[in-house]
Amino acid sequence: MKIFIIITGFLELLVGLILIINPKIISAYKNASNSLITSARMYGAAAISIAVFAFIIVTDFENSVLHKPFLIVFGVFHFLVSISIIISFYLKQTRDLMIAVLHGLFFFITLYFLINN
Repeated sequence: MKIFIIITGFLELLVGLILIINPKIISAYKNASNSLITSARMYGAAAISIAVFAFIIVTDFENSVLHKPFLIVFGVFHFLVSISIIISFYLKQTRDLMIAVLHGLFFFITLYFLINN
């Protein structure tokens, strides 16, 4: 579980920083409107918040009292991001489901750790 938290925390931090600093680096945002760029930056802020929470858990991993709340927040985040992208896909607002698949995978791995914790 600790390795999973480190890897996903690092990925959330990386993506969050890119989205806050310059979302247009990501191909989906190259020609994005100002409101979409603002939304991307807000997602970046949420991703960085999740990453900070992950790194707090990793640095105090022996404190198992923190594991369940983290896994719940982490799972909810990934589930809702995945659902949001799927809704946008069916409304023809996006053509790419790969991010939804990735967040869905993170949700199911998180759910596994939550059930077996």
